[in-house]
Amino acid sequence: SGIPSFDISANKLVYVKTEVADPSEVYVADIAGKTPVKITALNTEWLAGRQLSYPEKRSFVNEKGLTVEYWVMKPTNYKAGEKYPLLLEIHGGPSSMWGPGEASMWHEYQYFCGKGYGVVYSNPRGSGGYGLEFLKANVNDWGKGPASDVLTALDKTVAAEAWADSSRLLITGGSYAGYLVAWIIAHDQRFKAACSQRGVYDLATFFGEGNAWRLVPSYFGGYPWEPAVKAILDRESPINYVQNITTPYIIFHGDNDRRTGFVQSEMLYRSLKVLGRPVEYVRHPGGTHELTRSGNNRQRIDQMLRTYEFFERWINKR
Repeated sequence: SGIPSFDISANKLVYVKTEVADPSEVYVADIAGKTPVKITALNTEWLAGRQLSYPEKRSFVNEKGLTVEYWVMKPTNYKAGEKYPLLLEIHGGPSSMWGPGEASMWHEYQYFCGKGYGVVYSNPRGSGGYGLEFLKANVNDWGKGPASDVLTALDKTVAAEAWADSSRLLITGGSYAGYLVAWIIAHDQRFKAACSQRGVYDLATFFGEGNAWRLVPSYFGGYPWEPAVKAILDRESPINYVQNITTPYIIFHGDNDRRTGFVQSEMLYRSLKVLGRPVEYVRHPGGTHELTRSGNNRQRIDQMLRTYEFFERWINKR
């Protein structure tokens, strides 16, 4: 389970808990976190009429000797002997950490499972929560190494799950994961369709456009005007491989996104349009970097419906 927020008052601990069985409820416990009592029932009636998919935790050791954890969710309409599409979900940050209790992703995971997709998600190198060596394992390597980790989780799921249809693979993610989606489909042609939200696509532009610009010197050791650093930023920027993207691609951004900025998404879209590739671009008016998490609910719903429609349109094309 996950604890998105908490407070302490009068020797009582009050907290919000997300778990696989329930997206969000409020609990009160003693100061040590013992004897918890659920004081809300926000989702009880809503959940009563729904079937949920429960993640199964797995792991593998990558080429750096790091243990990468990942989770697999079956489609809720799963029947033995049948084949289902598989959606690779990737987290942002890049130092975020996913697990079974994901407040920001609960509805998206369950939505796609409810629509007949399997879901696989992981904590690739660079994720938080696994120690300093794991956290620093993507320094000067935002693309190739993390891509290897998330694709290995995908490969192992396809190999282990008879229901996973390797001819109907999909990929999505936001922020840093929007970056990694673009990187992956510029280097790998296995996916039927792809979706990026609020992503970073040109690291030199990101340095000047986004308020998370410190990620550039922190991860790549300097600034775009320094020749050695510029070479790394060029190598690690998905926009420089755009000519290799042929996967049908839908790109989302909020036009008030100050975290990553929206110019890079326009650059990526414009480039793919000029190249004649199958691409769509949606920029939500007033949308912020919280587009698919705690942002405007109508825009969050719109994004998820558009993504599903886009995936369905391309998934059965040969």
